[in-house]
Amino acid sequence: MMFRTWSRRIGVALAVTLAVLLALAVPVAYAWEGPRSDYRSQYLTRVESRYADTDLARFHYTVAGSGSPVVLIAGGALWGYSWRDVVPELAREHTVYAVDLPSQGYTELRRHDFAYDLPAMSEAIASFLDAVGLERTALVGHSWGGAWSLYFAQRHPDRVERLALLDSPGLDAEKAPITSLFKTPLLGELATTLTDRSFYADSIRGTFAHQELVTDEMIDEGYAPFSRPANRAGFLALWRNLDYRLTDAGLGDVTAPTLVLWGGQDAWLPSSQARRLAERLPDATATVIPGCGHTLHEDCPAETIPLLTTFLR
Repeated sequence: MMFRTWSRRIGVALAVTLAVLLALAVPVAYAWEGPRSDYRSQYLTRVESRYADTDLARFHYTVAGSGSPVVLIAGGALWGYSWRDVVPELAREHTVYAVDLPSQGYTELRRHDFAYDLPAMSEAIASFLDAVGLERTALVGHSWGGAWSLYFAQRHPDRVERLALLDSPGLDAEKAPITSLFKTPLLGELATTLTDRSFYADSIRGTFAHQELVTDEMIDEGYAPFSRPANRAGFLALWRNLDYRLTDAGLGDVTAPTLVLWGGQDAWLPSSQARRLAERLPDATATVIPGCGHTLHEDCPAETIPLLTTFLR
């Protein structure tokens, strides 16, 4: 009898504790904006930084070089800084635009009903291209940026000259291991809101095989725009709304020659997806680079950039 009494009391205590923790967690998850960074980008003082105003957003982008256009689209929680090693090399032969899409960098969204899904991100690419006067361009996308570029190429094949996808989801296949965390109500909000510079740094290191390349500048340049409340909210919405069944179903609609590049040590998405993706595209080749992680162009620039240069030439 005493054991049952104590068991009930412990059960009640645990239930009360859990209820209190949940009550405390909810305002943190849904009301608190999270820690902000006051770091001012040094990279933007070294490049030509511009804005393109549209009804959808005030797009931030950088531009360099001259020649046929190439538009670079970074992955989730990253921005144009991610392409800092790629831009100078491509700019030898191309006009290179590195654009921040909604949820990235220093772009400011103007439409409150923006859906943060594949159709919406495709619309954002079209809006940017229209704003800077590009009817047709080569697209290079990394990770989520590649998925958005792929979907844009499916819907607007006449506007894509060439397409390069770096460690980009596009198959209705294996997802990043952390996906379930961000898709879970409350937990996703907590994870996004509580991400501070240290947690952000750990996440970035997880996308590199050569973690010694992850510098303090890289973390500061990435975390500062990510820490903006609008970017955090967009980041979480993308985790929940990106549906790769759409890209998977439309792979046969891509008419542009496509290069699929993948890091052999990608811990987010298995490199086996590279060839599977290329096999489903009408005109594609796949290359897996050994010893490289998910953020391929930053982790292994010496191997990645020449492949991009040759493909885009």
